[in-house]
Amino acid sequence: MKLEVRNVSIGSLVTSSVPLVLFVLALLGGAVKFFLVPDPQLAAMTFLEKLMSVGLFSLLYVVITSAVLVFAAFAYNIFSSVLGLRGFTLDIEEVHDHE
Repeated sequence: MKLEVRNVSIGSLVTSSVPLVLFVLALLGGAVKFFLVPDPQLAAMTFLEKLMSVGLFSLLYVVITSAVLVFAAFAYNIFSSVLGLRGFTLDIEEVHDHE
């Protein structure tokens, strides 16, 4: 079965689990950046300063990445709905479980 995505709900990007997933990935990336990778500029920072830097980095990362995703969804909606270009096509195969 082929399905075509013609419209992406912008509200669903913001209110779904996408920002939470981005936050967890940003926490992991920030922890690697501020705790594991040796950087002479970060050597003078205390543990609490590094912890606060990870938190602020994660929050800023979520805000910027979510804004980019909202803009991309808006542009996709303009191209697929208003201009009439083809949308994203999914080819889905039904699988029947035999019990």
